[in-house]
Amino acid sequence: MKSHRYLQISALTFALVLGNNAPAFCRSPQNSPSQVQKVKDQVQKIGAAEDVTVILLTGKEYYGAIRTIEPDSFEIAEVDLKQIMAFDYKDVKKVRKGYGGRGFTGKRVNPRNQWIAAAAVLGVLIVLPVIILASSKD
Repeated sequence: MKSHRYLQISALTFALVLGNNAPAFCRSPQNSPSQVQKVKDQVQKIGAAEDVTVILLTGKEYYGAIRTIEPDSFEIAEVDLKQIMAFDYKDVKKVRKGYGGRGFTGKRVNPRNQWIAAAAVLGVLIVLPVIILASSKD
């Protein structure tokens, strides 16, 4: 009978110790009020009918054009899913203007990164012949 009681106490202790952390695992991440305001400002600045990338707190990204802007939420016409998506500001980590084309992996690429990559390739194509010419003169 003592071993049975020991197992009960161990199980209860284990549940209590891990139970304190359960809300952290079950809860979705929340934005602070200043972050929510920052997202609202980003959406307002970009404006309706403009292309955007919406990055949620979960890391999921959606791409489309802003349809409506409300006090607590906004909607986009998602281009890949071909449907209207509504987002609460509190669930959004970041909103970025534009959404870029698809890269080699099939995932959409940030337009800024596309320009950086294009500039790097162009730089190599210009610098490489100069280096080859300079080394051939020696």
